[in-house]
Amino acid sequence: MLNRENSIHTLQNNVVQEHAGIKFQELPFMTKINLRGNPNDKKFLSSANEVLNTILPTRTNIYIKIDSLKIIWLGPDEWLIVDEKGSDKQDLFSKLENSIGSQDASVTDVSENRTVIRIMGKKLFMLLAKFLTLNLDNSLNSSSSVAQTLFIRVPVLLMRHHEHNREPKIDIFTNRSHANYVYKILVDGTQNLDF
Repeated sequence: MLNRENSIHTLQNNVVQEHAGIKFQELPFMTKINLRGNPNDKKFLSSANEVLNTILPTRTNIYIKIDSLKIIWLGPDEWLIVDEKGSDKQDLFSKLENSIGSQDASVTDVSENRTVIRIMGKKLFMLLAKFLTLNLDNSLNSSSSVAQTLFIRVPVLLMRHHEHNREPKIDIFTNRSHANYVYKILVDGTQNLDF
């Protein structure tokens, strides 16, 4: 049963909070499906591509968008399929599971595993640089970039949403149990962004 509660209580009901020019929003109800399979197996690729109406990304650290779906490359044989609308989860899951069938692959509903903290603001990269050893300018260098890293020992997935000439906007996928901790650290980090 899908958990319909926010992990971050101060961000309930899709509220956006702003601290020092950085906006925060929790998106807890996205459908998230983990897909694993051999990218060299034509039958697997064909089955997945037919359900998703696109080709699975095979380049490292990118995602593709089709309608409300985002298909994120996680590894050579692993993808995360995210639907921001959170609708038709069972339908998409069932279609993938039925299409892949008895192949050497797996489809797992991981909607409850992670929540998403969306952060926006001109000084966003400066804020994140306080807590990451990752060079964001290199790692998130295009509007379809993703990066997996540690945020003060917490594993996170970062997804970039903005074009180069737009206000930075990044989604942080984190375990629900870590979401409040990550949020509080980020809010605290918004202090002294101007020094």
